[in-house]
Amino acid sequence: AGEVLPGDREYAFARAGVVFDPDSPEYLQKTNFLALVRDDKLAEFETRLDPASKRLSILQNGALLLEADLANIADCEKAAEFFRDHLEISPGNQPRVLRAADGTKGHSFSDVPDKAVSLISLSSIREFGEKIGADVDPVRFRGNINFENDTPWQEFDWLDRDLRIGDAVLHVFKRTQRCAATTVNPETAARDINVPRELHMNYAHMDMGIYTEVIEGGEIK
Repeated sequence: AGEVLPGDREYAFARAGVVFDPDSPEYLQKTNFLALVRDDKLAEFETRLDPASKRLSILQNGALLLEADLANIADCEKAAEFFRDHLEISPGNQPRVLRAADGTKGHSFSDVPDKAVSLISLSSIREFGEKIGADVDPVRFRGNINFENDTPWQEFDWLDRDLRIGDAVLHVFKRTQRCAATTVNPETAARDINVPRELHMNYAHMDMGIYTEVIEGGEIK
């Protein structure tokens, strides 16, 4: 209860000069970190993190480019240098890997200050794609849970209501307003669909998905 999914946004690559205390973590806006909102080239890479070993794998077109143990300071620096070079960041502005001392029980590097679990309706994405004549990949929205239902946009009617998923109960507290990160194609790294603008033009809002707070913890399937 009151937490995120274990391991969700546990690590972040902070820009040079960002102040963060791992023993007393506080929310920071996403512009303080390497993120698609500013760094579209990040989509050129596939990243995998093993939650047990904390080993980060960085791949491109199926080829492994780097493995780093994020529990090891030297490996964290190697991973930061990798992204520094590929994003053409000057050596004097070296990014660094951040993590709260207690992992996601202490902090999640989320878009919002709240400890949230995000839900995305695949039905809404499909309807949106049909309206703008484009194939919209759900990965653009980076949801914790993607779900199917028969009624697009029905999730907006769930505000201030509780949902049960498996053993867990979640309270819906906010619609998710989308930003420029969603303009980046997760396959090509090109900014090919202005999602916020298209949402606004077609629906008079820029929202896709909902944020929930865990009221009762438990296993979900």
